[in-house]
Amino acid sequence: MDKILTLLLVIFVQTGLIQAQQHDCVWISGYEGGSISPNDDQFGHTILDFSSGSLHISNNQESELDFYITALSMADATGNMIFYTNGIDIENADWQPMANGSGIHAPVLGGLTISQGAMALPYPGRPNQYALLHVRRAYIPPPVATVGVLELKYSLIDMAQNGGLGAVVEKNNTLLADTLQFGKLTAVQHANGRDWWLLVAEAWSNRFYRILFDPGGFHVQTSQSIGDVLLPGVGQAVFSPDGSKYVVYDTYQAGFPDAVDVYDFDRCSGRLSNHRRFSTTTNLLAGGVSISPNSRFLYVHTTLQVSQFDLQATDIAASRVDVANYDGFESPFPTHFFAGRLAPDGKIYICTSNGTDVLHVIHRPDEAGTDCAVEQHGIRIPTYNASSMNNLPGYRLGPLDGSACDTLGLDNLPRAWWRYEQDSLDALAVAFHDLSYYEPAQWSWDFGDGSPTSNVINPLHHFADEGVYEVCLTVSNAFGTNTHCKILQLGVSATVQAASDDQVQLGPNPFQDHLAVTLNAGLNNPVFRLYDQLGRPVLEQQVEWGVNTLETAGLGVGVYFWEVVAKAGVVKRGRVVLVR
Repeated sequence: MDKILTLLLVIFVQTGLIQAQQHDCVWISGYEGGSISPNDDQFGHTILDFSSGSLHISNNQESELDFYITALSMADATGNMIFYTNGIDIENADWQPMANGSGIHAPVLGGLTISQGAMALPYPGRPNQYALLHVRRAYIPPPVATVGVLELKYSLIDMAQNGGLGAVVEKNNTLLADTLQFGKLTAVQHANGRDWWLLVAEAWSNRFYRILFDPGGFHVQTSQSIGDVLLPGVGQAVFSPDGSKYVVYDTYQAGFPDAVDVYDFDRCSGRLSNHRRFSTTTNLLAGGVSISPNSRFLYVHTTLQVSQFDLQATDIAASRVDVANYDGFESPFPTHFFAGRLAPDGKIYICTSNGTDVLHVIHRPDEAGTDCAVEQHGIRIPTYNASSMNNLPGYRLGPLDGSACDTLGLDNLPRAWWRYEQDSLDALAVAFHDLSYYEPAQWSWDFGDGSPTSNVINPLHHFADEGVYEVCLTVSNAFGTNTHCKILQLGVSATVQAASDDQVQLGPNPFQDHLAVTLNAGLNNPVFRLYDQLGRPVLEQQVEWGVNTLETAGLGVGVYFWEVVAKAGVVKRGRVVLVR
């Protein structure tokens, strides 16, 4: 109970604290395809949901948007999807067109074909508003004679409109009018912990526009020219999770070398320094880059290879380790490596450069060399993904404590978050993976089995017996402490069925007016029950496979206990907090 009271204190004491930002927890891809193959259920949309800390995969057949390379789906601060776009139109959480959300780009068959062609940011100081950044793709006449980006635009979305489904209240405002790099939109949090920096490169140039996004809107700062001219090709740009590095990856065409441009970045000034360039291959069609959670390892994923580089090395290029070579797998087309993204579960996911039903995954990107564990086509998805990877910057970077720009009085109160994996041969051996953020300095794991606590960041724990265990991670730093608990059910008994996080999910937690119970496994007559702190039942409802929405408007603020019960017994139990 002390842990729950601590959680409540964290929820209610808002002033001066950085709050949870789960805006990147839902990824959407796929294409409607009804006119192509109306009876093929692999046409539709795949949903990758990380809101529980682990990956949950589902699909949806309601949306009519086609995603082809450009993809963005935005969740609210608690991890609930609120809108998504293919760079042309915007749809809401009901899988319907958002009010005034059509035509942010001229129609393009199959969706906008620009990697990182759209990106969304929560508006600083405006809790319900979001800024959607998007580019205009157009033909550039001779002597250039190619397709490029001529403008950076933005639209404003107010999620308080239309009963919470949102509306576009400003549309297609021009932020920059210039020939710009092909996509590569990304951003990083300012050192004050509230505002944002955007870097946008001019094409065929070494000039970067620096754009500050604060409560007053977008402000184009003095541009900066640094390093070599950037190649005007397909690729990705990414900031390291700690905001200290900026990397641009460009391809030009097969037979020409690619370019990896690495810069140091100052979160106070928004300026780049210490430029380094190297090439990885000429045998490519396209590719991308991603960076490990600990900000140390850079991954370059080209058509046929994934290579790891150490960003802490004096000679980054010389630190190269090839951690995967394309194995020729087709599903149904070649599954070459393409764009990648660090996910909220601490893994890196890489899409393919064709319309396929698989994703590649780097399971342990913080580990050096092949210990990073690249698994090719390791994730099977229910619908075809046409080369799309959701473009989501890091939303969990607080102020840079002690810097000249740490001026708003915000504190990096740590947020505890974690996932776990059971050993495939020994179900009682469990590996725990810390996903906490806002600069924790100490870790304490309580495994719920009476064993001593562990201060190891990513412990491996062996439970003595099958059973139900409440495992809690407590993280702390100079500003405070936060605890996150989960119920683990190990083994199968006559009264408790084995259930992973993906079989039964409950959210949001904390909640207000409703709970969503998601069942991802076939259960015999499942029932959801909610109890108050004295163990008295306050809600009981039959539930079924999929998402079940439970109305809780009549309940009072406090801690509740829940369980899902099926014919064979209790499937899963947990705690949940109601706030107003």
